[in-house]
Amino acid sequence: MEERRVAVFFCDCDGEISDRVNISEVKRYAMALPGVVIAEEHEHLCSKEGIMHLKEVLGDGKADRVVMAACSPRTHGDIFISALESIGINEYVVEFANLREQCAWVHEEGATAKAKDLVRMAVFRAMELEPLEKIRLSVIPSALVIGGGVAGMEAALTIASRGFKATIVERSNEIGGRVRRLSTTFPTISCGIPCRHDCPDCEFTPKIEEIYASDKIEVLANSEIAGVDGRAGAYKVRIMTGEGEERELNVGTVIIATGSRTFDPRRIPDYGYEFEDVITTEELELIYLRTRKEEGGAKLLRPSDGRVPKRVDFVQCVGSRGLKPGSNPYCSITCCLYAIGHARAIKEMYPETEVYIHYTNIQAPYRGFEEYYSETKSLGINFVRGAVNKVEEQGGELFIGYEDLDSQTTEEKKTELVVLSVGQEPEESTAKLAEMFHLGLDIDGFFTEVNPRVVAVEKTGVFIAGCALGPKNIRYAVADGRAAAENAIKLMEQGFVEVNPVIPEVDGDKCIRCGVCESLCYYGGIKVGGEEEPAEVSAALCRGCGLCVASCPAKALRMRYYSDDQLITLFKTAFTMPVAEVRE
Repeated sequence: MEERRVAVFFCDCDGEISDRVNISEVKRYAMALPGVVIAEEHEHLCSKEGIMHLKEVLGDGKADRVVMAACSPRTHGDIFISALESIGINEYVVEFANLREQCAWVHEEGATAKAKDLVRMAVFRAMELEPLEKIRLSVIPSALVIGGGVAGMEAALTIASRGFKATIVERSNEIGGRVRRLSTTFPTISCGIPCRHDCPDCEFTPKIEEIYASDKIEVLANSEIAGVDGRAGAYKVRIMTGEGEERELNVGTVIIATGSRTFDPRRIPDYGYEFEDVITTEELELIYLRTRKEEGGAKLLRPSDGRVPKRVDFVQCVGSRGLKPGSNPYCSITCCLYAIGHARAIKEMYPETEVYIHYTNIQAPYRGFEEYYSETKSLGINFVRGAVNKVEEQGGELFIGYEDLDSQTTEEKKTELVVLSVGQEPEESTAKLAEMFHLGLDIDGFFTEVNPRVVAVEKTGVFIAGCALGPKNIRYAVADGRAAAENAIKLMEQGFVEVNPVIPEVDGDKCIRCGVCESLCYYGGIKVGGEEEPAEVSAALCRGCGLCVASCPAKALRMRYYSDDQLITLFKTAFTMPVAEVRE
């Protein structure tokens, strides 16, 4: 076998490593290991100067394997890999020895000795590594957008503006989502002197018209995703249309912008949602929209008798923050601002109406909202800090019982309208779509939000936008749609997607055609052709999890980059190191 030459680069990490690890001692140790021809130290390897030093040292081709003795590859691995590939070093002959998270950060004593162990293991494994080439798959130049809310609309318009076709699949009979049904947006309320309406029409109707007018965008309303086949860059998506017909689309990229749904307050009986004058914020919007249409202007009229209420109580965190059994544990972010905006609007329309907002903590996380909240407190709106214990009817009248933590009292007051600020939760199709596209869900049931700079993920060509990732306000949902579209456009413009070559290889002579691998593969990435044909791995579908390799009873599968020989070498050198093999 050709002699392999290893370069080991040590990073002080601005003292994060060198304060606990004697780098000079470990460097001398590394130079004594078989195959090591270079051992270099730098105070900050991932800096511009550090990368330049890395390239300069390796520029003469003296080494063909590299060990990065630095921090976690999850955080900075891409920086080093990109630099090494630029000078012709294959990323699959690079090994990392994590001297920060797995050594310096966890050992007050003995860090230097452990650093030697980690470097020794990395060097010997690097000697076993073989270069691999990423697998390129073609990308169909069209996109599917699932969900026609503001995030999906923005995604489709962005894609169409760059010349690619986008198909929007919307399960309801119109696009625009929940925002399209709002009577007012906060905190903007209106657009200035020329504006005649305090509604979102001026912001969103032109976009809806633009979508329907575009020859690059097709809208399939009253439609749902029925099934998905294919792989990154070439998905076959079956769609059940409102006419009961099934269509098949061939698309290269997919954007899931299914949004969220509002919490059903019937799950918390304490709030009295069964009473006619207990409504949700969505139903408050419907009252405004109806009266605007029927009476020429928005009015707040009680559902029970059509009168203007003399007292209105907003109840915050309905279904959020785990305040009541059956609630979701997280904050829904938008509810506080929404209630404050409506409270202000009611006070402006009816100055004599008493308005109360019952809250535990006001959440105003976006720019300008804290100022909006502070201003609202001065307008005569009553903010009551404490939980609402019950809403009930007594003798045909509505009463609300609540805590007032500021006065340390428990109150029960007559009211005329209770508005429940319901939170957001995952849209009902989320779990089904996650299974179809092999995507993860977080602990709250939304699609998992992945930071690609921290967690290296396979490029699937499927992107998530808007409230499908969790509660967001309008501004950030729209920005999400644009960002997802740009990611999809990048793949479609380059015409291919690169997938990880770390996948299994089949030894046809050993394969017994038992089908265990096929039965275990969640992604459909390995198939057994028949009694005469061994198992075959599809590089386009395989995600490299290794489950089939570990489960094969005949040991007929070998995982690239994690072969038995490579791992055995790693484990052996972790615990044993013959003295003769170290040149000290």
